Amino acid sequence: MRGWFDAVVALGLRVKDREARAHNLRVARLCVHIGRQLSMSAYELRLLARAGLMHDIGKLGIPDNVLGKHSPLDDAEWNLIRTHPEMGLTLLDRAGQSRREVLAVLYHHERLDGSGYPYGLRAEAIPIEARIVAVADTYDALTSDRPYRPACSDAEARRVLIEEAGARLDGRAVNALLSALDLTRGTSLALA
Repeated sequence: MRGWFDAVVALGLRVKDREARAHNLRVARLCVHIGRQLSMSAYELRLLARAGLMHDIGKLGIPDNVLGKHSPLDDAEWNLIRTHPEMGLTLLDRAGQSRREVLAVLYHHERLDGSGYPYGLRAEAIPIEARIVAVADTYDALTSDRPYRPACSDAEARRVLIEEAGARLDGRAVNALLSALDLTRGTSLALA
């Protein structure tokens, strides 16, 4: 079973393009920094790193023309994108991965107010690992160029996180990320 998991992770790390791989690495690193700020154990930090690396593994099942589209997605494409957490669940469950990591992958697009996907979970129904991945993923997505828009500045990304803290994103995780970013000013938390 471990060999299957290693193959899935290797495939996930060689995702469809270099930027997707870099995004996963940056999210993993940001997750660990958030976890450190929250005084999580070494075991929990390793779990967060793996969850961050694998959070978008389900996108392996999404066609490149949808992932790389330079214009707004239509309803069918958006519905397809919204399946990637469950595709990730399928891959990781078969690999016998830790339940906490699998749930972080499955729920990383859930939002505290119930507006997320795939299940519309609210608040504490969303595991802390998934809430941390959501904050790291949001920050990195905002500060990275996307096919449909250029990257936001760090200040703009912080503003968005602060606006969403407590309503859509976990406030403690947002504060932890902002503290980690402040501690490392002049050095990069994210991997290039």
